[in-house]
Amino acid sequence: MKRPSLTIVSVTVLLAAATADGIFTTPPVESRPPAPSAATAAEDEPPSVTLPFTMDHNRMIVEVEFVRPDGTVRPARAWVDTGNETLILSKPLARDLGIDVSGVADEALLMELPPPYPLLRIGGLSLSLEEGKAQVQSGDLVWYGLPADFNLPVSLLRNEHLVLDYPARRLTVARPGALKPEGAAVPCRVNAQTGLFMVSAVMDGDTVWMGVDNGSAGTWVSDSLTTAWTARHPDWPRAAGAAGSANFFGFPFESTGVLMRLPELGLGPLRAQDVALLGLDQSFFDWYSRKSAGTVMGFVGSNVLRNFRVEVDFQNQMTYWTAGSAGTPNDLDIVGLTVRPEADNGFAVAGVVSRDGKPTLDGVQSGDRLISVDGLDVADKTMGAVVDALRGRPGSKHTIVLERGGRRLTVEAAVLRLP
Repeated sequence: MKRPSLTIVSVTVLLAAATADGIFTTPPVESRPPAPSAATAAEDEPPSVTLPFTMDHNRMIVEVEFVRPDGTVRPARAWVDTGNETLILSKPLARDLGIDVSGVADEALLMELPPPYPLLRIGGLSLSLEEGKAQVQSGDLVWYGLPADFNLPVSLLRNEHLVLDYPARRLTVARPGALKPEGAAVPCRVNAQTGLFMVSAVMDGDTVWMGVDNGSAGTWVSDSLTTAWTARHPDWPRAAGAAGSANFFGFPFESTGVLMRLPELGLGPLRAQDVALLGLDQSFFDWYSRKSAGTVMGFVGSNVLRNFRVEVDFQNQMTYWTAGSAGTPNDLDIVGLTVRPEADNGFAVAGVVSRDGKPTLDGVQSGDRLISVDGLDVADKTMGAVVDALRGRPGSKHTIVLERGGRRLTVEAAVLRLP
């Protein structure tokens, strides 16, 4: 895989380099009485905070605040991302925090934050932006199709105690020692600098190290694993191309990945069933390993995590897992398209999933503009809304309107049980 030319250390931006109404409005800037200083805030703050989150395409979005040095507050929506160590800001948010964004045009820039640094406040708990750096995106959002103003990277959480309670849709951030752990203990290894952590997982009898990346909608693994599974189980269905949760953001290499369903993924004493995953070249995970705590063969994404309450004790390098719902069996009951959100808030077709070298949908080409699905205009919709619109009962059909070369095309697309 070609490496990016920019100095980039987040999975989201590495992928980029390899390249419903009202949701995309920027939250208003609020002025409030001056907030306490960082030192005073730390003394007055609770040891833990819990707040609700929403999900879009399996991604966790929470409402937080930035407190500027003058005490004024900027509310913002955060994309919680345990697979990313870099703070990424949308251009409007960066501007509101006093960052000179005049040099941010069509590409993202990694730049120094001007001191004194703002505080990030989650509920009643403050986090210092001590690293003093952020990557500023060129658009109004942290990423196209994602209803968030910035990402909350794991590097800002690595000194805390974290609870990702997907069944209850609640995020808890606590100071070390403030919580009594709950759930099945699964040891992890933590990169002390980046905060990325990894756990041992069992897949088809093999025990491998996997990252835990809740910033990814789906689970991705090395193609060395998918190749081995295919050799052992030639009857296991497989396809080429990302769909459903495996469709990250429609980057070019997604259309060549190996799409499979793993019957079972083991995490300590717990099991996730019928896991959709995408196999990619091992070189991608060689890169990912360099920011993790060691060599990984993939990462467990939010299509698995959403079925658990996951507690992360970074200080003691331990995770705790509690099973919640039984899973999402319709994840890959979907039209075989890889979709890509665009800079103008529209969507394009990034690829067509194929089986045995044959496309699962005729009449559609990579690069086609996606206009609507069953009358739903996809402009200004989120990635989650568009992917969900393509799901359904296998055998049913969706009416898809495309644009190619200035002409509108209508295609009747069957929902398949992929791969």
